[in-house]
Amino acid sequence: MKLENITSRLSEEQIKADIELVTQIQMKLRGLGLYPGGKFVDGDFGPRTRNAIKSFCDAINIPFPQYDRNFAQNLLTKKQLPSVLAMVTSRAQTFQNLLDIAKATKLSTDELAPFLHRGIKNSKYIIEISQYAERLTAKYETQVPSTYTPYPKRGVIPTIDSQGLNFLHSDIKEACVCIGNFVNGEIQARWLGKNALEERQFWSATKIIPILSTVCEANTRAPGVDIANCYINETQYKLSDIILDIISYQGKITSSNAAAASLNLFQTPTALETWVKNITGNQQLSFRSGYGGNPFIRQPKLFDRVTGKQVLNSPGVPLEVDKNYLSAYDLTRLISMLGWHWHLPADTRLGGAQWQSLKSIVQTMGNDRARYIDIAIETLGLENVINSPVIISKLGNGFSDSRESHEITYVAFVEFIDERNRSTNQVGKFKTFAMTLRAAVKPPRTLVELDARMAAEVTEIIRRVVADEII
Repeated sequence: MKLENITSRLSEEQIKADIELVTQIQMKLRGLGLYPGGKFVDGDFGPRTRNAIKSFCDAINIPFPQYDRNFAQNLLTKKQLPSVLAMVTSRAQTFQNLLDIAKATKLSTDELAPFLHRGIKNSKYIIEISQYAERLTAKYETQVPSTYTPYPKRGVIPTIDSQGLNFLHSDIKEACVCIGNFVNGEIQARWLGKNALEERQFWSATKIIPILSTVCEANTRAPGVDIANCYINETQYKLSDIILDIISYQGKITSSNAAAASLNLFQTPTALETWVKNITGNQQLSFRSGYGGNPFIRQPKLFDRVTGKQVLNSPGVPLEVDKNYLSAYDLTRLISMLGWHWHLPADTRLGGAQWQSLKSIVQTMGNDRARYIDIAIETLGLENVINSPVIISKLGNGFSDSRESHEITYVAFVEFIDERNRSTNQVGKFKTFAMTLRAAVKPPRTLVELDARMAAEVTEIIRRVVADEII
């Protein structure tokens, strides 16, 4: 049975016995911010489901437990509960709720961070990924305050409000957020930071660098080439599959670390580092290493399947060791250039990169296994009022022996239309922003706790964006 088919009152036992109906109820409650997503949407009517139903009934002032047509129609038609968004302002409670969910989550692997490793298969947005690239070409004229400035040219560090992210918890050691809006068809931006230019190890979040540099180098040499049609070592390995292994950790061809290290080899370590510096303007960064393992292919060559011609060749210079230290700003700059490419002037874009190649990178980066944005949208009860979402990201995590700390890094680009207060003849509020965060805790504090903290702080950033508290 479905909610749409409820015409008379059902007992709780009847509800419990119908897995399809319980699953639908759980999904509706998730969309309102009353029930966690992921593997909790399982059709099992337990205490968590019952408590969420009670919270829903209390919020709209209908009897509980009374599973009748009135209950069903309200659950079907309610898109958002303002009370849920208001409650999330209690940040300590938000973190505790997320920590409780994290501790209760049972993963199929030995991973200890359920938000970091939720995976795209458990995401509502898996069906949206194919539309991301097209959505990024749309323009939305908005009115912006004077704090927004034109997006900086390549090699120029923008002015970053060093106090703008002071609200972040102390577990977030470095962060950078760039919020964008359209002015005359082009993106203007506001940059906020917390130790945003401090050089740190950002783990696998930096793997967006070899991906983007490969696109730029390939399209500089052959502007008509589409990365989606390229193979490494003639027709042996499709490049898009290797990039998907880097982003998703699915291991279809090789490990994420080995794949990323192979792409690093299309330039010498010094040239790749210089490429990053010339884009971000940060001359203090280091980027000359792999990722703790050997490259999958030590002498990669890139071929275009359409023409059969070789596009790139490795110079044959090995990677260095422990030389990947960048800033939160650097990664935010790079992913924002990807997301806003269509709307940036030529001298502010990723040099050489063509949209026909970048759009496949956008689609691939929608498959990141870390789903912090999903968690934030669920927690805020915004799932039903966010339209045309784009969520691309890259996780990184590990235990640093030198710093003796668990660490999580996360870089993301997000875009959506907030339709909470949309009138009949108007679109909702357009929101677009990029972010990078690095969080760290020392034992005996755990990775599970750090994972919940990252989820809570990403949630707070998005709450402030939709509430226009960051403008």
